[in-house]
Amino acid sequence: MEVNSEENNLDAFFKMIDSIEDDISEMLESENSELSGYECLVISFNCLTLFCRQVEIDFSQIEDHFSESEKTQSGENTLSFDSSIDLKEHGEVEAFNGMLEGVENTLAVFEKRCKKTGELFDEWNCVFIMYTCLRKYCDKTKINYGELIHDVLNLQSNLEKKKK
Repeated sequence: MEVNSEENNLDAFFKMIDSIEDDISEMLESENSELSGYECLVISFNCLTLFCRQVEIDFSQIEDHFSESEKTQSGENTLSFDSSIDLKEHGEVEAFNGMLEGVENTLAVFEKRCKKTGELFDEWNCVFIMYTCLRKYCDKTKINYGELIHDVLNLQSNLEKKKK
């Protein structure tokens, strides 16, 4: 993907979210595939890190910003992300899909706020919002983020080796 403009990057960001949803749907439709919430997170973080590379966003900067905001907000939910979905009532994948809908709703609310306040609605803020929602979902489901991101990086490394 060529980095032409902020608008193209935002279009690519929303296409990335759609591709995550499509990948999950395809895997669910496959008779040979059993999908867990963990695998949904791997798919999502894989797509998100690849998107960051494409638009030249330093993923570690997103991680650092998240860590800093967690320290300063002391548990406040400044995004409208609703992490209240009851995982016991829903299957892992259904709960994950609900979280993805929450990401999209949070982005829509943020976009409206930006129009009113003049804040910047760009790919960096969109990535940060999605990352924050995914990390909070990891916390809620008690998934070790460090191990998860390690698995994502191994996956990407293996795919790179296969391409060569």
